[in-house]
Amino acid sequence: MTYKATIAAACIAAAGTPVFAQVTGGELGIEYNAPIDGSDFGGTTYSGGIEYGFMQTFSVSANVAGYKFDNIDTDASNVTLHATYHLSSAASAGAFFARDDVEDGYANIYGIEGGTEFMGGDIGGYIGRTDTDGEDATLFGVDGTYSFGNGFALISDIDLLSIDDTTLSQASFGAEYQLQSGPSFYAQVGRISASVDDDSDSVGFVTIGAKVAFGAQRGTTFENRSILEVIPGF
Repeated sequence: MTYKATIAAACIAAAGTPVFAQVTGGELGIEYNAPIDGSDFGGTTYSGGIEYGFMQTFSVSANVAGYKFDNIDTDASNVTLHATYHLSSAASAGAFFARDDVEDGYANIYGIEGGTEFMGGDIGGYIGRTDTDGEDATLFGVDGTYSFGNGFALISDIDLLSIDDTTLSQASFGAEYQLQSGPSFYAQVGRISASVDDDSDSVGFVTIGAKVAFGAQRGTTFENRSILEVIPGF
């Protein structure tokens, strides 16, 4: 399944949502990742999401993403479905199910997630397991945003993937600028690390992106959960 077909399927599913639910938020985004060492890896991610709320305390959402790699004739896609309970206006928790597709391979991912306001910022996290034809894996991630006002904010995230004796991780931080009535733009620097038995290696990368959010919630509560988010563009 190509990422274009995945996005189309998610839009059709959203159109069939019962009328007693109302759209509370949505978003569209584009992001480019490139290694600092000048190698041929890297790639572009196209993403979108929509969220429906029920009775102000419960919501369901769908996030889709398409991954286009540089110098590799392979496309990949992800669809993530969330069921979220809003504990308050500042805290939410829920469960997710996601699927990664890369040519003839796939991975089903399921887990739990949560987020809350904390000391003037926002922090969230998730933990999940994969279900594939091959080895199962554990995913874990945390992310945070701290706003300084005037549209500027610090952003950071850490993701980890563990498969038997292999561990992949990425950590990045950067800044975001939100226009008063329009899209936001962001840039990050980070490092992807791989550890196999006693061997390890790492590479630095940069990310630039833009996204536009709409609705009362200004976007979806949670975003894509994917192996390809751990190793963006690689």
